[in-house]
Amino acid sequence: MDNTGAANLTDISAAVEAMDFKIVNSDAALVDMVDACLKQPAIALDSEFIRTDTFFPKPALLQIYDREQVYLIDPLAIDDFTPLKMLFLAPDTIKVMHSCSEDMEVFDRLLSCYPQPLIDTQIAASLVGLDFSISYQRLVDAALGKQIDKGETRSNWLQRPLTDKQLSYAADDVLWLLDVYDFLMAKLDDLDRLSWLQEECEELLLIAKQPVSFENYYLKIKTAWRLDPQSLNVLRSLCAWREREARAEDVPRSRVVTDAALQELSRERPRDKNALAKISDLRHSMIRNYGSAILAEIEQADSQGKESYPPVLQQKNSSNIRNAIKKMKQVVSSLASSLDIPDSLLARKRDLEAYLFADDRQLELLGRGWRKDILLEQLDPIVDNYHANSDQ
Repeated sequence: MDNTGAANLTDISAAVEAMDFKIVNSDAALVDMVDACLKQPAIALDSEFIRTDTFFPKPALLQIYDREQVYLIDPLAIDDFTPLKMLFLAPDTIKVMHSCSEDMEVFDRLLSCYPQPLIDTQIAASLVGLDFSISYQRLVDAALGKQIDKGETRSNWLQRPLTDKQLSYAADDVLWLLDVYDFLMAKLDDLDRLSWLQEECEELLLIAKQPVSFENYYLKIKTAWRLDPQSLNVLRSLCAWREREARAEDVPRSRVVTDAALQELSRERPRDKNALAKISDLRHSMIRNYGSAILAEIEQADSQGKESYPPVLQQKNSSNIRNAIKKMKQVVSSLASSLDIPDSLLARKRDLEAYLFADDRQLELLGRGWRKDILLEQLDPIVDNYHANSDQ
């Protein structure tokens, strides 16, 4: 392994020590850090990564604070991550993070695991009535009255040496997190909503552990419902192929083929490269690199019988659906206001649509947990009425 990054970080260790950070750039230092952290009931955790031209995030720095010391871990300088994985999975040490969904991909890539038990302070903040997607900077200000600098958010975290400003920024991302956690937990305890937070964070981990099947990525195309069954079947195949290709090449999905091009390809179903050239959203470079594979996917999908087509998606622009969703939104808004929480925390539009169209409502987010007790008495009559009218 190239340990240039470790050497460069060590070169600025004197400046770092003045700011009371500890650089973890060796296996031995990682073991010492983990031993210290395991003595604490909770640690703050964050990561810095680069993901500008790749499918997978590139881990660049991990930050941990255990109420006694800020640790900045250089993943480029570590050979054995086993101790860190042990810390991430330690059942008696709570891992406190803020808006951690993207960090989860970093941890999966680096450690093949996720930190647990986990508390996300962005979720906790929304449960006490703060904004649904409140930033860490604004949350620290709201909870502690402290202003922190976010000027290095988009800097190059893979460069070595990292600047003092980058290191100070990285440390700030965990330095105040446990104080924020204490503030929010006290508020949630007063509101009797700690169980809500536990449910939300367990759901977050469950989603991370059960990624979407490649065969279901077509459902992420927002206007897929406009396609007929045969075109939808082609879209399903093309989306699964693109997912495999993007991961294999470690490039963004749009670098392979854009969503717009996939949808047009599925509608037109071209049979040769001349026909491919007429697809307006398909660049020449995409045809050159992937044309043969695209045509093969289309041909394979079209050779399937109708019985293998995916279920027809709901036509989401009908007046009956719009009216039902509107009424459901009004219920959500009223109940969220009475609880002093953001509407989007209680139910987003996609949650309402999923509940409206569900074969088994109890499996949907709104049909279980704390939301069920709050929402269903008012939502179910609207959903029942929609289905009664649709069946006529």
